[in-house]
Amino acid sequence: MGLSFWEDPYPVYKNFQKRSSVYWDDMLEVWVVTGRNAVNSVLRSPEVSSDWLRLNAGQSAARDFPELERMLLGWFMLMDPPGHTRLRRTMQSFFARTRVESLADAFRDVVAAQLELLRPLDSVDVANDFATPVASGVLARVLDVPVDVISTAAVHMGAIASFLAFPHKRDFAAQAADAVGRLDDLYRVLAPDLSPDSALFPLAGDDPTAAEDTYLHTAHLLSFAGQETTAGLIATGLLHLLSAPDLYKEVAAGQAEPEAVVEELLRFDTPVPQVPRVAVSDLTVDGHTIRAGDRMLVLLAAANRDWQNSADADGLDFTGNRRHMAFGVGVHYCLGAPIARRAAQTAISQWTAAFPAARLSPETVRWAVGTGYRRLESALVRPS
Repeated sequence: MGLSFWEDPYPVYKNFQKRSSVYWDDMLEVWVVTGRNAVNSVLRSPEVSSDWLRLNAGQSAARDFPELERMLLGWFMLMDPPGHTRLRRTMQSFFARTRVESLADAFRDVVAAQLELLRPLDSVDVANDFATPVASGVLARVLDVPVDVISTAAVHMGAIASFLAFPHKRDFAAQAADAVGRLDDLYRVLAPDLSPDSALFPLAGDDPTAAEDTYLHTAHLLSFAGQETTAGLIATGLLHLLSAPDLYKEVAAGQAEPEAVVEELLRFDTPVPQVPRVAVSDLTVDGHTIRAGDRMLVLLAAANRDWQNSADADGLDFTGNRRHMAFGVGVHYCLGAPIARRAAQTAISQWTAAFPAARLSPETVRWAVGTGYRRLESALVRPS
């Protein structure tokens, strides 16, 4: 893919969807699933697997690095039931909407503190100076751990993100394996001091000084998923608002509901644009027979624009209440969705209120290349 794809992948996704809601790609050797109904059907099907070994049978360079392979096998988002169900149930109460709502004041404090640091500046990087530290602060409050732990983990997660995008590359696997070792050390030291309010507490085992794999691997997953998706949503959301000055002013003046703004931003530019799946037995999707063992690339971003059924899919509309599947559907619906939503609502509302006249420098916008996540690398803004 060229640079233009990473800057704006949606014209490519639109062409995919025009071609078919489901089709076989000879070059990628996967079924590409683009249509809203097809995506919904695949993600809800019991004939479809998220298991790491099934997804990467004979293709992953992680096999040369046992510590990396063990970690990925321990990520519940890369598991099927019943293992996925058991781990998710253990932590579900810590991510329930009611608990996240109880942390609303803490989230506001995190955002307010970061904004105070930015007020004196003439130029602010909306991704690195705002979205990333806010996401770290929010996740630290949710996990009830020091924010420097989350910030340090985020640095190491870059290598793991690169490997996940290119799991066949041995040099990426080597860097990711090194990151796993550093993350193990980080969270092993933390384990004895975990409070009962931490989602990691029930996973640490009877002897936290000898932290078990389940605890370590889940800590890595929560650090990765919580940081990447929340920071991505806040940064890209603000970028799109700043690129539409009239809408930005509307949000800054409190004329649009924060909930509606964030839901539309999730639809418009999905933080996790695609997820892989593999068929465990034959199934039919929109008239196409997918055979057992066939891999699928499920394009959430294409389904969310839904060009086939929307007259203005490429425009932002905070009054339309348009549906999306940004957090997935079915058993793998994102556990952290309430956190990402509340964090983004708080961050975008407080940022726009603090900087109602902010102006984007379009020439400074840089998107991350070669990643499975939609990530704004940098974008400079003049706050006033």
